This record gives sequence, C-alpha cells and structure tokens, in this order.
Amino acid sequence: MKKVSNILKSAIVNLFGVLFVFFIALNLFWLGKFLYFPVVEKEEGSVNLSQEKFSKTIQPSFGADHFHILDEFVYSDVDNAQVCLQCHGNFAHIKHKEYRAYYNMHTFFLACETCHLRLEKDEGIGFKWLDDKTGEALEKLVGKDGNFGAKIVPVRKLKFGFERLDKFPDEDLAKEFMKNKISYTKDEKEKICVKLMKWSDENPISCDECHSKEGYLNYHELLYNNKRSEELSRIEIVKMLHEYKEFHFPNIFK
Repeated sequence: MKKVSNILKSAIVNLFGVLFVFFIALNLFWLGKFLYFPVVEKEEGSVNLSQEKFSKTIQPSFGADHFHILDEFVYSDVDNAQVCLQCHGNFAHIKHKEYRAYYNMHTFFLACETCHLRLEKDEGIGFKWLDDKTGEALEKLVGKDGNFGAKIVPVRKLKFGFERLDKFPDEDLAKEFMKNKISYTKDEKEKICVKLMKWSDENPISCDECHSKEGYLNYHELLYNNKRSEELSRIEIVKMLHEYKEFHFPNIFK
C-alpha cells in the first residue's frame, strides 16, 4: 500500500513538473514572438478612419514636462471641420511609417492647405490663427502646446478683413464621395480620389522650410513670443529626419 502511495505521489509530482515546464515554454514562446517577430499591420483600406478621427487625448502615466502633447482633452473639429478633415480626420498621414506620427501631430494646429497648397507669398498672402468654431482670427494665443482651439490657415488680405484659402475646391463631389463611399468599387474610389486631390501640391512644404530661420511661416506674425519663435526655428527633430534615412526600432515598439 505504501509503495502504491509513493508511486501516486511521484506521478503527481511528475505531472506538475511537466505542466510547469509546459507553462514556462509557452510563456517563453509568446515572449519571443512578442519581442522578435514583427506585428503584421492591417491593410490601410481596412482601417476604420471614422473612429476617434479627431481625438488627441492621451492619459499619461507620469507627471513630467514633455515636448509631446500628452494629457489634455483637446478641442474637436467635428462640428466645424473643413471638408479635408471631415474625410480624413486629424490622422490623415498614413503612408510614411517613420514620420506619420510627427506629421499627424501637426494636423491639430495646421490647416491642410498650410502645407499642401504651396503659395507664392506676396503682400496679400499670409497666415493667421483662425478659431475652429467661429472662424475669427485670434488676437493672442491662449493655451499651450499648440492647443489654442484654432488652426494656422493661409489667408488673402482684403480691403476689409481677409479671405480664407482653405476652402476645398470641389466640396460637392467630396461630400457625395463620403456619403456613398461604401458603394464604389476600388477603381472608382481611386479615380475619384485622384480628382479630389488635384488641388494638392505635389511638393508640399517640408519640415525644414518651416522650422528654420526665415522659414515659410513667420512665427512672430503668428503671435509667438521671441523665445517660442526661436525654438520653432530650430527644431532638433528636423535635423534628425534629414540625417537618418532609416529608423530602427525593436519589434516590441512596432
């Protein structure tokens, strides 16, 4: 009887040992897959761009100052958005994986046309902060990190006031496309998109054209103080984007 009991105990111990080894092996397998094998991204067409198209809220787990926008609820453009944003939302840049987060950060305070419509600046052309809700020009910047409830918009000065230059040239077609998008074939979508995007300059304003001395945007005219104007004229990340053609991140961050 004692021998049978010992055999049973030994079998139980061995079983637990096998289960423990299996558990460790399984965890090592998933850890290795997580660390060393890239995540397969969804096709761009499968991304639901309608969800959280205008949100920029991130809950920080630390309280330190940071140059990224982290912790505030940011105004939404949903009710008063221009046609470009109604379609794309604020996360319009999806092609360039290395830079798209940096580009998309800018859509919260730059009208699409500010970068994608290259204007020959003359006495009548300039840029203003325009309130998202009222469309009126700001007289001072209230807020921080570019969260002023407004966007920098290209404008043409008139005798009285100014004219916005961020009006989409074919709003009717764009709205019809958004309304009936699901009914179009892939080829039809591509043709309509090409037609809709004809307004956009093939060579948009580059990072270093703005973030440099005597840049495309005049930061003083855009109500920034001397310190902030100087900072925006020498953003270090622009230098990094030029000097490093490839960015190597561990797969854990992909």
